[in-house]
Amino acid sequence: MKRTCLIVAVGFALLAQPMGAQERLGSGAPDQQYRAGWTFTPTIGVAETYDTNVSLFSEGHQGNDDYVATVFPGADLHYIGQHSMLDVDYSGSFLDYRTYPALNRWEQRAKLELRHQQSAHLAWFGHGAAALLPTTDLIDLGGIPYRQTGAKTADARGGVEYAISGRDLVTQSLSYQVVAFDRPDATADILRGGRILESMTTWRRKVSARAAVGADYSFRRAIVSGDVEPFDFHTTEAAVDYALSPMWSVRGGAGVVYLQQTSLTDARVGPAWRIAFERQHARTTFHVGYLRTFIPSFGFGGTVQAQDAGIGFRMPLFHARRVYLDSSAVFRDNQPLTANGVISDPLTGVVEQLPLRSLRTHTILGWEPQPWVRLEVFHSLVQQTSLHVGGYIARNRVGFQIVTSKPMRMQ
Repeated sequence: MKRTCLIVAVGFALLAQPMGAQERLGSGAPDQQYRAGWTFTPTIGVAETYDTNVSLFSEGHQGNDDYVATVFPGADLHYIGQHSMLDVDYSGSFLDYRTYPALNRWEQRAKLELRHQQSAHLAWFGHGAAALLPTTDLIDLGGIPYRQTGAKTADARGGVEYAISGRDLVTQSLSYQVVAFDRPDATADILRGGRILESMTTWRRKVSARAAVGADYSFRRAIVSGDVEPFDFHTTEAAVDYALSPMWSVRGGAGVVYLQQTSLTDARVGPAWRIAFERQHARTTFHVGYLRTFIPSFGFGGTVQAQDAGIGFRMPLFHARRVYLDSSAVFRDNQPLTANGVISDPLTGVVEQLPLRSLRTHTILGWEPQPWVRLEVFHSLVQQTSLHVGGYIARNRVGFQIVTSKPMRMQ
């Protein structure tokens, strides 16, 4: 039990990074309860969506809405062994626009998760993911203006966990992330792309039945396309994880981000901190969190000060196991400094940076009449402003989907 708590704490530290995963409109295939051995799960779903801003034009454009029919196949291969776990997953969505067929395209995602318990003290893990996305608002990355432009993302992460004792756990991981945009010549001014190489080391010590303390250190090298040099970030945080009750927990960290000197910029130091509250009880979950740090901007280039605030919950309705409500909201503020009326990068002084404030909300009302099928209605809101005239974008999507999947045991 002690080791499990430590692993959960370190896992949170690894996941609480500025670059996040892509979001979907619905919650996907029904949840599966895997047993030991191999399980293959095919999935098929259909959806109908009304989109108020298919071209992601700024406020004031008319006749920009459409109905979108979607078919999304998928497949999952899962293995559970005595000491190992493997999961390989693929999902695709074909978007069929009724009025604007030129926008028809595939959205595709794939991922791989691997974990192996080498011994009582040592475990290693690996993760890989890739996605082809039709618009940039489907990517949860900082400093990205929303445009009707295709994007490719990929990331890989691997590492080891070593339990020094029953109280101490050390984790070391390496990750590599890439984002690239279609039509690079036409979008170079606002959609740069780039890659990040990161090394992260975490340590947790369980000081009581409820509390664990520790420290995190990460080195991140960001190479933004078009920038003269890479940016090297060093982030050091003190961390604490505390169980307020059997249902409530809080996790947080505070420290500094150091930007290494380059030939064009001086060395800079900025604050970094995060806090999250979580509640889990039966089939109800709730979380709220805040994150502040400096991150590279794959949109305009340079770096930005990022502040993220998020809240979400999932709960059954009407005391029914198969009727549920799932809702979340994320606000992101990517803010350069302003000096003498000129917007510039807070760390590097790169000019022509734009502040970006973004809001995402997702609400899903679902019903599982059988364990192998889900019926959901959903609403998604995306807003972004650059705080300039004509810089406000809003997109509402509302619709329904039916998803079915059936796990098959493999001998």
